[in-house]
Amino acid sequence: RDRPRRIKSFGERVLVPPEPFAVSWDFCPEIVRHSLMTVFGIQPVTGAMIKASGQETLSHIPTEGEITYFRERDTQFQMIQLVLSLAWWDIAQDHVEAVPFSISSLPASKRGKIVTTGIDNIVALGGAPIITEDAYVGFDPFRGEWSLYTSGGFRELCAEGKTPLEEVGLVIERYFLAIDFDPKDVMEADIHIPAKSSAAYRRNRRKMVFSAFDKINARRLWGLETPIELFLFQELLSRGIRPLCQYLIYPDGSTYQSLYDVYSDIEFRRGQNILAEADMFLPENRLAIFCDGSRHDRRPQRMKDAKIDAELQNLGIRSVRVPGRLINSDLEAAGNMVMAAL
Repeated sequence: RDRPRRIKSFGERVLVPPEPFAVSWDFCPEIVRHSLMTVFGIQPVTGAMIKASGQETLSHIPTEGEITYFRERDTQFQMIQLVLSLAWWDIAQDHVEAVPFSISSLPASKRGKIVTTGIDNIVALGGAPIITEDAYVGFDPFRGEWSLYTSGGFRELCAEGKTPLEEVGLVIERYFLAIDFDPKDVMEADIHIPAKSSAAYRRNRRKMVFSAFDKINARRLWGLETPIELFLFQELLSRGIRPLCQYLIYPDGSTYQSLYDVYSDIEFRRGQNILAEADMFLPENRLAIFCDGSRHDRRPQRMKDAKIDAELQNLGIRSVRVPGRLINSDLEAAGNMVMAAL
């Protein structure tokens, strides 16, 4: 709904490509990629699991020790799917490459209820089902809703209808989340992040990745936060501009791409000395892009934004604030604002 008419002029680049494609992972923060690489099999990995297995490392297939451990505890699991949303595709050398704009997690469900399972069913599945071309069609990462789940062959399903690419959520990984575990016993991967952000990032990661679902709605782990941001993102991609999303800007001028939508965490915002979070950022140009909704029209917010812009300017970072109503009414003009700032 409310997709700007201009997006139709982008043609097939915003539709599901009819052939296999790769994902341009450079758009996704390196730290998000590294931290999600460890999320497979049974999660979270705990010291008790390591002890029960008798091994130093675990794989997606549970060991006999783990099976016994979970069987004795009668642990129940939710099967969680990591879902990737894409905004655009292009030809990169000799293959099709798609640009991601969001990663979400979603629990497996049946007849409107979240499915739980025991360790014996996980063993029967070989640790985790094989991922082929499973996808959610009509997937909305902003609302966490979808219209259809397809197990394989999503491109064939979407090709004839000319389905918008951003409405397809690709299943890129699955894991089994233990509903009951000791949070203090969780074994964290060694993820290198700034010391001033470490505790908040880890707390938010556990909340987003290791908290059981109580309703069938997707959680956005990373990515653009609103449809107007997505529309402007697509406009800039159509012009060959490749912005990165969700950048935290500190008072000393340092920048850091946000992890697990961490800026929505109230405790993180209170505990961090952050100047601003740019919706999109062009590091080489030192340009921060903000997509301003209706609340930014209010005088107190305008004054606050002007102060932030002045502080950014002192740090050598230019800012451009694109009104959301302009993005919806004249997307080309919104793109021109960014071009003028460049």
